[in-house]
Amino acid sequence: MNTPKLVFIVEDNPAHQKMLQVHFEQMLGNYQVKTFDNPDAMMAELDTKPFAIVLDHYFPNGKTGMEYLRQIKRKHRSIPVIYYTTATDEKIREEAKSAGVDDYIVKDEASLVRLRTALDQIVEASSKKGFFKRLFG
Repeated sequence: MNTPKLVFIVEDNPAHQKMLQVHFEQMLGNYQVKTFDNPDAMMAELDTKPFAIVLDHYFPNGKTGMEYLRQIKRKHRSIPVIYYTTATDEKIREEAKSAGVDDYIVKDEASLVRLRTALDQIVEASSKKGFFKRLFG
């Protein structure tokens, strides 16, 4: 069996955190989840290089996920980030895309399906990179 892929979930709502953790570990399988309600704590562990990060937009510390997204991409550009938020503002979506987000998912009744699709795409892209690295590396 493959080693579980480490995913950071950065979400200040404990109910959303737990729902996402269960979804990743039990429903999707082959994921190990580390949750953070404080994005600064996540940044302190970024050097462990998770497979992917699921990042909320609004945080009680007055900062937004956008600020953390930029920091993540400056430090480790290759770590995929999925912006997972209630923010439906098209301006925020465009700003996130410009900052390097891999996918932007609005929390609603279908968001877990879109999250799985986004992860499947990241896994596929990652396996292609690995294939070409082994082939030409």
